[in-house]
Amino acid sequence: MRKMSVRKTAKICTLLFFICSSFLWPGYAAQRNPEHTSSDIVSITISAVGDCTLGKNYKMSYKKSWGDLYSRKGAHYFLKKTASVFQEDDLTIANLEGVLSARAKKRTKRMYNDRLGKRYRRDYWHLGKPVYLKALKTGGVDVLTFANNHNIDYGLKGFKDTVAACEKYGMPVAYYDTLVRCSVKGINVGIIAVDQSYCSRKTAEAYLRSGIAQLKTDCQLIVACMHWGDNYKKRPDKDQKYLGHLCVNLGADLVIGTHAHIIQGVERYKGRYIFYSLGNFSYGGRLVPKDPDCMIAQQTFTFVDGRLEVNDDVRVYPCRISSKKNINNYQPVIKKGAAGRKIIKKINTRSQKFGLKFKNNGRPSVSPAKNTKRPVNNDIAPGSSAKEVPDIIYKLLSKKR
Repeated sequence: MRKMSVRKTAKICTLLFFICSSFLWPGYAAQRNPEHTSSDIVSITISAVGDCTLGKNYKMSYKKSWGDLYSRKGAHYFLKKTASVFQEDDLTIANLEGVLSARAKKRTKRMYNDRLGKRYRRDYWHLGKPVYLKALKTGGVDVLTFANNHNIDYGLKGFKDTVAACEKYGMPVAYYDTLVRCSVKGINVGIIAVDQSYCSRKTAEAYLRSGIAQLKTDCQLIVACMHWGDNYKKRPDKDQKYLGHLCVNLGADLVIGTHAHIIQGVERYKGRYIFYSLGNFSYGGRLVPKDPDCMIAQQTFTFVDGRLEVNDDVRVYPCRISSKKNINNYQPVIKKGAAGRKIIKKINTRSQKFGLKFKNNGRPSVSPAKNTKRPVNNDIAPGSSAKEVPDIIYKLLSKKR
């Protein structure tokens, strides 16, 4: 009886010690009990860059063109000065602006109807070889967007060939109702790409409502990529601001803008960042660029127990599209020192109306957002799947928006 009493007393003492330890040293209980774990925290970093034209405009000479440098220097040459950023992040997105085809030769017509229904003169038709995608892939780019005003430069044949090339080289590509979903550290990320440089605002909004509703069904993070606005305009127009806010209200966590060929401002709206234009990147459309400044936009998203926390873990890398001063060698470079500060100043000047400012290290100088709540969005995802060629491509080729 005495032996049983000692054993029972020992058990009681052990239990009391464990209970006390749980309060005084929480980690002890977790170590002793493997089923008890702290919050599951996952962080993923996404980078984005602007227009990448892998080839040349039809008027340009082959000598000193993007393709000429590819043949002489190889795929690794183009993004080698920025690859370190893309290799350290978890996902890199780039806008593919131009056709990649070995058989497309006939260009679309010169006159066109723009997004406002006005007659528009097209002066640029971009064409490159499918193999040029290796430059982006080896440089650390993971996902491409192809909803822009150059995806029909060489008609339906050129569009199809480009999409096929992306598939061949293992580059997921988002355009209109073709969405990209990828798993990053167990987090489902959805990417939608919509054009509003040729398409009307109404058409762009329809694609956004449908696509974001679909992504919300199975994605924890949504990136909306918009091709919008007017070339070389320093500030976004009313359509850009409307659609940028709409993206966030519908459920996008980050909005990336391209098309203007220059840097535009950055806005923080309901705690989410809208980059209205990143400028060009590895851009083969011009040998002498009008404005060589550009940027890499980057944000780190943190999930606690699978739920996204709204934060300001954002950074911009000031860049130029060329590592040479007065000519475009299609090799983007991150600028530091005085040159980098000058580009940051440009970003701040164009973001001033949004009340946003970046420090010289590329980090935003902001107070915690007061309003991060989005309106309730009851858009229901449509049941139809994406077509091989979106209807909008046929409409654009027939001059209907």
